[in-house]
Amino acid sequence: MRYTHVLAALTIVGGLWAVPASPHHSFSVAFDVERIVSVEGVVTGVKWENPHAWIFVEVERGDGEFEEWQFETLPPNQLRRKGVTPAILKPGAAVTLRGYGAHDRSRAIAAANIIVFGGGESFSIASGRQPPLTDGP
Repeated sequence: MRYTHVLAALTIVGGLWAVPASPHHSFSVAFDVERIVSVEGVVTGVKWENPHAWIFVEVERGDGEFEEWQFETLPPNQLRRKGVTPAILKPGAAVTLRGYGAHDRSRAIAAANIIVFGGGESFSIASGRQPPLTDGP
């Protein structure tokens, strides 16, 4: 009887310590490796949060209208290790971003594998789990 109470107590305590796992998606579920996308625009915002930072860019279409594109990137700490910091990646920065387009053809791009700032400084921000981009920007 005493063993049952100890086991029940351990089960309850173990359940309280359990940390819920945040959902995460497979790269290939959301993004198409056959659809390489490159856009040039101005950063309107950056969400520096886990599990992925997001870059929001306003892009001028051919008809003169503007549309917002979203770029899923690495976690913030990995971006910083690659040299991309909030000091340089901030609203108003002119950028060119390349990566893989979403399967649903929305204005979302995965991992923005390459980021080039208006001054010409470029960073490769691929995660290593995605296929490398092989053709030029």
